[in-house]
Amino acid sequence: MNDLLVQLDDLPDEILMYIFKKFYNDELLYSLMDVNQRLNRILHDRIFTRHLCLLKYCRIDNSTIPLQDSILDRFCLKILPKIGHQIETLSLERTSIERVLRATNYPNLNNLVLCDIDFKLAESLFAEKNPLTHTFKNQITSLLTNFNKGNVLSPLGGVSPIIFRNILTIFTNLQCLKFNLSASFLDASALHMAGETAICSTLLELHVTVANIEDCLYILDGRFDQLRILYVTFYGIFPDFGSIEHKKKMLPNLRIFSLYCKRQIDDFDESIVPLLRRMLNLEELDLNIVVQCYEKFISGDTLMKDIMIYMPQLYKLTFNICSIINHGDQAIFPLNEDIEKTFKSFSNNQIITCIDHFQEEGFSQCHIYSYPYKLKVYNNITNNFLGGLFTSVTQVSLYDERPFEHEFFRRIQKSFPFMKELTINNRKAQNNKQLMKLNNDNQIMSIIEYRYLTRLNIINTHDDYVELFLFDTKISLPNNLHLCADYQSLKRVTYDFTRDITRNHSSKFAALYFSTSHKIDEHIKNCFPHTFIRCFSDFVLSK
Repeated sequence: MNDLLVQLDDLPDEILMYIFKKFYNDELLYSLMDVNQRLNRILHDRIFTRHLCLLKYCRIDNSTIPLQDSILDRFCLKILPKIGHQIETLSLERTSIERVLRATNYPNLNNLVLCDIDFKLAESLFAEKNPLTHTFKNQITSLLTNFNKGNVLSPLGGVSPIIFRNILTIFTNLQCLKFNLSASFLDASALHMAGETAICSTLLELHVTVANIEDCLYILDGRFDQLRILYVTFYGIFPDFGSIEHKKKMLPNLRIFSLYCKRQIDDFDESIVPLLRRMLNLEELDLNIVVQCYEKFISGDTLMKDIMIYMPQLYKLTFNICSIINHGDQAIFPLNEDIEKTFKSFSNNQIITCIDHFQEEGFSQCHIYSYPYKLKVYNNITNNFLGGLFTSVTQVSLYDERPFEHEFFRRIQKSFPFMKELTINNRKAQNNKQLMKLNNDNQIMSIIEYRYLTRLNIINTHDDYVELFLFDTKISLPNNLHLCADYQSLKRVTYDFTRDITRNHSSKFAALYFSTSHKIDEHIKNCFPHTFIRCFSDFVLSK
């Protein structure tokens, strides 16, 4: 360590600054603060103290991990009192929030990120008489609250209305609120309650997850007229629009709107289209939806005639739209070339179109999206997938009624280099299985490496894909992988859990998830000696 410090002292300040910028601020401050006066002078630069993240992220599921007590002690007792006046942004984890906020004064703190918090802590923290919160009531302009996954099962059915209301009333200068991004949704009762009290008139940007379209209409019924930016995620089933009095008021102040529906929409023309037509001054629009159609797929003509002509200021449109038609509703479908032609007037993006027909399930789908693709999720990829580079995508699901061959999995690996979660839904046996095995034995084929994969779900697949990922020497999996598989399928391909796979992949699996109805016997444990075996519900809830 002393030799390293001597070498650092021999470098000019400019080089040290360049090197230090490569590190996380918390690691840098913890390691080098108070080593000597020169390093202290450099570390007190606002580049290293303005933004501070005092938490870690788990590679498996991106959950937050508290800092070690010894590290947190050093920050609260030695580091924060010296740099607190320079900190503008703090990112904190549930267990350390109150301690860090009480460690010193933060006169310039205006951005606060609170991760993995629960209802009990939030209700206490955002209580109207909490002196800690009121210390920052006039300072905080940006607040992100990320509730932990345990809140999904809360008897409240969503985030407590009191929390949402208090945030809006306590922080008098709040301009940006990102609320409850990963867990349960904000329900209508919260919005009703918010309407009964004073709304933060300074709020310009809101990111929120709601139950359905009705809750989105409450947000846009006049109480948040000052909003310029709105990101809404729908989390639930859409209601019967015959019972909803749709608001007709224009939304002239809204400039950026993003809509992400997690479930299928059955009433696009009655719900989404009227809502978008109210945003006459919108400049940026992002749509991510799955739509059940009855006559025709959503195309460029649909977007232009039903939506875009009502937005004369629109200059940026991004979308990821999958429209579905049941075969009973339609006999003749357009070709992919026909859909492509409807986007000829779209000049600001490359548009990808793909039509798939599923005879066994009795439906067809048309997937259209603007490229480059920005979402983290890409669902239901078929053999018609054209490839490309999708660096933002970390969650991928595959579905088809035709088998996935070896080259298809290579295409997936190349297209999604940072994929963390992979789900395979395919009940068809591979056609080229024996040829692939021969090529493997002859060392002809190169290895397909899923370097960042943390979760693999093969519960709804043919045995061939289970065998592929467990035994194929040309498939390379990372360590600490979480695997979800069908018990009977795994039993067959492992010859009743007697087949030796330790040499290949079994040691890679940190956890194996089965249905709760199956008994975990010694054969399974011997087959996967280094793996923690759990029930499937744990896999679902931890996502």
